[in-house]
Amino acid sequence: MPRRLLVRLFSFLLVLGALGLGGGCKSTQQESKKAASEAAPVASTPRFAAPDASIRTVQLYAGSNERRLPVTTLGGAGEPLTLEFDLMGTDGRPLSVYFQHADRNWERDLSPSRALESFQDDRLLDYRSSQGTEVPYVHYRYRFPNDEIRFRVSGNYVLRVTERGRRDSVLFEYPFYVAEQRGDLKLEAEGLAVPGQRAPSLRPVARFRPPPEIQGNPFGHTVCFVRNGRVTRPRCEERPKLMRQPELTFELSRDRAYAPIAAGYEVDLTTLQPSSQIAQVDRSQSPVRVVLDADYARFGEAPRRMRGGFGQPVVRAALPGRIDPATRAEYVETVFAFVPGQKRPYGAPLLVSGNFRDATTADGVQMTWSQSRSRYETSVLLKQGIYRYEYSTADPTLTAQIRSTQPRITGRYTAFVYYRDARRNTDRLLQVRRGSL
Repeated sequence: MPRRLLVRLFSFLLVLGALGLGGGCKSTQQESKKAASEAAPVASTPRFAAPDASIRTVQLYAGSNERRLPVTTLGGAGEPLTLEFDLMGTDGRPLSVYFQHADRNWERDLSPSRALESFQDDRLLDYRSSQGTEVPYVHYRYRFPNDEIRFRVSGNYVLRVTERGRRDSVLFEYPFYVAEQRGDLKLEAEGLAVPGQRAPSLRPVARFRPPPEIQGNPFGHTVCFVRNGRVTRPRCEERPKLMRQPELTFELSRDRAYAPIAAGYEVDLTTLQPSSQIAQVDRSQSPVRVVLDADYARFGEAPRRMRGGFGQPVVRAALPGRIDPATRAEYVETVFAFVPGQKRPYGAPLLVSGNFRDATTADGVQMTWSQSRSRYETSVLLKQGIYRYEYSTADPTLTAQIRSTQPRITGRYTAFVYYRDARRNTDRLLQVRRGSL
């Protein structure tokens, strides 16, 4: 073969190798990336439209219990879901609601015509103005599935509320679930001792026996765990243990078990007067200003049963003696205060978050350091009710303080069992169940 032809052939092979096309081989870097991707934990990060500033106190729950997660059963066997929210101001108007299916990673996939067997949207016509409140608002209520809205596929869904008939004029989005409730699911939890941590981390374990027709494909299943209704922070596992087939066992790795958190706080705003939680009430301004007692980084609190809902606030059940609390409860300016362990600011912003922030804005509200009071402060406009909340920062000082002083606070976790259905090209939601932590 002539020398010039050999040189050209060699150059061509070099180009193929650089592109990863030669002989079907990939570079070491590509193989490493693939291996890392395959070994990485399954993570689901919901992406929702930011809520409009006019929207407050969004609740979506099963039946009539505000403490329940928004999970309904495919085919109408379970209770319908109840949506409630407030539009701040005096003028109410009809709005629209749309529904979108999503896979277990909250990527929206199926078209409405494939996911719903009825209409693709509905109108929100049940709304009433607040009665005798300092801050005016309009309260909306809507229940589904109904005659207009029925689902044909299980899985994750996103509810979108918009201006009437304007799909892209979004006021807010909120996640919910349609489950088949098939298969047998058992939940357990085990404590894991961690050096330097006062209370053990807790690892939920799910044992699932799939329905008979899909027992032959164990690797098509994934289990996602959610603690205390925080659906934006799932921890998922897609690699089951096959020790007792056809039963599949899913458990998180040790480094992803649930450590103690600063979630032992609850505020009761049902009675606007000084109490063990409320330091001061100022009725001379509108809205009424409520200053909470300061919380301290050196917790040392005894575990206690929380009355508030986990994923969302409790309003109706918190004000049982009041006629129609949904429209008569006040909005108050609620001041939170937090004192660090050394009474010095952290090296990163401090956030207060809780179920007063809806499920799409779970990051929290940034607090401001008060040099004169040696503490962080911020205020949030809250409707009267019961709320849970916590503090967080990227500064590891707070995490170390929590782990060394915080006792275990009882809570609840929920397991979601998914199955990747190749025929539908999406993730079906086979089973949902709650357990204790």
